[in-house]
Amino acid sequence: MDLEKIEKLNALREKGAITEEEYQKAKADALDSKSVQSLDISNMDSKSYSMIMHFTQFCCFIVPVLGWVVPLVMWLTKRDDPYIDQQGRVIANWVISAFIYSIICVILMIIIVGFFLFMALIVCSIIFTILGAINAKDGIVRNYPLAIRFFAVDETPRVPPVINS
Repeated sequence: MDLEKIEKLNALREKGAITEEEYQKAKADALDSKSVQSLDISNMDSKSYSMIMHFTQFCCFIVPVLGWVVPLVMWLTKRDDPYIDQQGRVIANWVISAFIYSIICVILMIIIVGFFLFMALIVCSIIFTILGAINAKDGIVRNYPLAIRFFAVDETPRVPPVINS
């Protein structure tokens, strides 16, 4: 819905620049669902889809299980695309690794150090997810740091920077 457009139309109607009929027609067009921008992931390119797939790990802050269910479902629905498949493997490697690290942190909470390690794991998860999403948008396939390689990932080779002298 374009609120500014409706306000302008209302002002034009009040000034008498347009008729009531023209106002109603233009207002209906502004309110039409076709004019509303929505996120349609079914027609999205692979890089954008992969970026969103990485960001869906943040669903765990809403409901803990969603942080691994949503990316898994997204990965499995578009697994036929090789790029999305590789990014899904990267995410799965991290989700499983983070789960294992969480269990270790919970066990270590008995001796207090687990609380600090758990906080560090949360910070790492946020940073790694953002970096993974940026890499996915840039077309780079790379495992998260500290991720255990449960699924084989064909990582993008690192290219050393060219220095002109």
